Amino acid sequence: MNMTNPAIGLKRGHVFTFAIIVLVLVFVITGIVLSLVRFEYFTSNRSFLSKQALNIAEAGVHRAINRLNQNLNYPGEVDFAIGEGVVTITVSGTGSGRVIEALASIPNAANPRVQKRVRVEATLGSTNVQFFYGIQVDGGGVTLNNNAGIYGNVFSNGNIIGHGGSFATGDVIVAGGLNDSPSLAWETNDTDQPFAYSSATRAIAQSFAAPQTGALNRISVLLAKIGNPTTNINVRIAQDSSNRPGSTISNGTATINHASVGSSPSWVDISFAASLSLTAGSKYWIVLSLPAASTSNHWNWRKDSSDGYAGETAKYSSGANSNSWADLNGDLAFRLWQGGVATKIEGLTIGTPTSGSGRANAFINTTARGTVCPNPYCIIDNPSPQNLPISDGVVNDWKQEAASGGTHSGDYNLGLGKQGSLGPIKIEGNLNLSNSAVLTLTGTIWVTGAINISNNAVVKLDPGYGEGSGIVVTDGIATVTNGAQFQGSGQNNSYVLLLSTRDAKNENSISVSNNSVGVIYYAARSMITFSNNARAKEATGWGITLNNNATITYESGLANTLFTSGPGGGWTIKPGSWQELSV
Repeated sequence: MNMTNPAIGLKRGHVFTFAIIVLVLVFVITGIVLSLVRFEYFTSNRSFLSKQALNIAEAGVHRAINRLNQNLNYPGEVDFAIGEGVVTITVSGTGSGRVIEALASIPNAANPRVQKRVRVEATLGSTNVQFFYGIQVDGGGVTLNNNAGIYGNVFSNGNIIGHGGSFATGDVIVAGGLNDSPSLAWETNDTDQPFAYSSATRAIAQSFAAPQTGALNRISVLLAKIGNPTTNINVRIAQDSSNRPGSTISNGTATINHASVGSSPSWVDISFAASLSLTAGSKYWIVLSLPAASTSNHWNWRKDSSDGYAGETAKYSSGANSNSWADLNGDLAFRLWQGGVATKIEGLTIGTPTSGSGRANAFINTTARGTVCPNPYCIIDNPSPQNLPISDGVVNDWKQEAASGGTHSGDYNLGLGKQGSLGPIKIEGNLNLSNSAVLTLTGTIWVTGAINISNNAVVKLDPGYGEGSGIVVTDGIATVTNGAQFQGSGQNNSYVLLLSTRDAKNENSISVSNNSVGVIYYAARSMITFSNNARAKEATGWGITLNNNATITYESGLANTLFTSGPGGGWTIKPGSWQELSV
């Protein structure tokens, strides 16, 4: 008979129970570890996907900017694939501003949908140009014939001569005469000389010896911008103090508007509000300074690294009035004008019975406020010359904006009532518009040849310009005749500028005639002629002639004109507008 020991059975039961408990604990611990690992994996994967979604949203914003630069009316798009996800882009706003939102999503079978939303504001780049006069001219002066008139103010660096009932309703100012060639110049340059990029370089100066005793009428410096500085440059003419800039001479201060300087070096003119006098043989300094420095947005004054200007040199310091100046081991490029000839206003009717006056060296056969000069409104004066408002550097920037949109080889012709859109674009040939053709500008246009606009043809800005103004540049001659018209975007203070870069001071580069209606005409180195009831809002040139009832009617909005690169290009993200929004 077999007998089982109860103690042995009990021990075996305990062992089995213990084994079960251990096994359960192992499973539990393993489960916990696996859960922790899975949670960690899920968390890290979620974080990775979140970053990936944010990158996709940012890519969506940049895509929107690129598409806006190609198409003003780009509305956005839905579920555009980028990488492992998709992005939905929405674009709202009109004129020169847009709001862009990009919602990025990453679908994943093991996770809920991961999303990120980004919002930015986009703006069109612009250049501010200030036209304060109905007409502004350089040394070529103004001639008005046969009831030609200017409704507004006039400033000329040369004589103003009127015949046959010609008039100007505002103030008419003729500066003291300025010679064509500078009295002194050092134009040699072979290298860049940046300044105001650090606190130690906020001021820069070039010395010179005055060639004669008398008034300093104008100086020019060969200047460019680096980045996008937005602070005006302070200018002063200083006496020499132990071979460094000393105290400022009387009336020897001026400013350079930051918007008048382009990205490529060009001569920037500087005039002074009141007359200042130099003494022959005495040493002076041209000093440019900024209140603050910036590593990314500063200035470049071209330099001759050979230091070839005998007896003179360039220096820099931490401020315009610093006593410590360091050598730049070279000479900075500059031009300087002294002296000149007497100027006059002749044969013109100035003002109305209650407003308007004249200022010039002399008045001949002129009437102001209804009374023959001399009278209190014919002021004998020697006003300082004023600079034309657009530098070559800014014009070169506009040309590059146009060229960035592509090139059209050969002539571009539009006629017989046809319609077309252009810009930004460079036309290597002529631009010919005629017979009621309508050309809509969607960006800056640069024409290397001639421009011919005739027989009721229209050039107008796309509505997307909003309050911005547009630009057409030609390197040749522009002819606008027989009822041709220029029109803005439809909003106030929106204009078209037609500019010729042609260098021919005694020849016409822009001719406007026969009831043609224009907005702004500009030819800094040549003549502009208006005739036979031609009309415009503003004209600036080396010299201007108005014939046979031609008129210029100035608008106040021209004093603060914003020229954009147009709806076809130039969209950028507004600084500080980038936001990540909750989903």
